[in-house]
Amino acid sequence: MAKTSSAPRTKKAASLPAHPKYEDMIRDAIVALKDRKGSSRQAIKKYIISSYKLPDNSTTNNRLRIAINKGVEKGLFAFYNGPSGTIKLVKKEPETKPKVEKKTKKAAPKKTAKKAVKKTKKPTTKTTKRAKPAAKKGVARKSSTRKRTTS
Repeated sequence: MAKTSSAPRTKKAASLPAHPKYEDMIRDAIVALKDRKGSSRQAIKKYIISSYKLPDNSTTNNRLRIAINKGVEKGLFAFYNGPSGTIKLVKKEPETKPKVEKKTKKAAPKKTAKKAVKKTKKPTTKTTKRAKPAAKKGVARKSSTRKRTTS
């Protein structure tokens, strides 16, 4: 027998989660816990589960672990006392935006036939070099590697 269906099947529309991204939840947890040396993974998990009403299961644990590691790679979080220690927020230095210069049209410079004048440098008294003594021209020494004769 063949199956008969009254209506064609449609895919479920993916529903957005009722909570923000895990990185944002971790950041909020660290700020709310206010520990000077950072917050532990267990404390962050406890805060997220209670605040955002997430289930305490392996999926939540894995996503929390992955989000912490990605946040460390991106530079959002830093480990204090190693990867098994506490997690701190990285303080960002205030970013200064470069000032945008106003673009104005300038007239093309006129080409003139001026010659460039070269400036000569004057030696200063502080940086004068000593003159090397002239090499003596005279009798050249013979090499000391000649054989000595014994008599």
